[in-house]
Amino acid sequence: MRSLPDPLVGLVIFARDSKTMKNETVIRVLLADDHAIIRRGVRRILEKASSICVIGEATTGMDALRLVQELKPDVLVLDIEMPDMKGISVARELRANRVPVSIVILSACDDESIIEEAHRMGVDAYLNKSEPPVRIREAIVRASKRRRSPFAIAPLAIFLLPKSGWILYQALHSVSSLPLNINLL
Repeated sequence: MRSLPDPLVGLVIFARDSKTMKNETVIRVLLADDHAIIRRGVRRILEKASSICVIGEATTGMDALRLVQELKPDVLVLDIEMPDMKGISVARELRANRVPVSIVILSACDDESIIEEAHRMGVDAYLNKSEPPVRIREAIVRASKRRRSPFAIAPLAIFLLPKSGWILYQALHSVSSLPLNINLL
């Protein structure tokens, strides 16, 4: 993997050698978090899966919106607390403009009202940053399948609230009138 220069400070776009992407279904992921160490760690977690390619990184909400338009990722992994524009506002704008990108929120924020708002907006997954790496990769794979199969009612993966002990899983996305399926793990 090599870094490509970008005119914006603090923004890095990554490209994989095209040979590694031939004859594979590769999930193209854009990371949006204002902390470089988090982006670096998440990138390392995701790159362990041959089916996932991190195509870019954004350090602000506005960068995330711009890069979603330019790079057309399959999945946006988005933090809630970002400079200049909160992650929830980024998600709201993407959904309002019907941008075809799956959104996985990865945040340390465990405020139930924000999680509920994210669900109402059509965010595909909400994970706490304390989740194991396998759950992060799993949520991204599931979210990308939703984008590729818009007519399928795939489960919304919401992993949340270590302090409360609940994990909400398989809440139906975009069918808010149906009850949530709640499983304790």
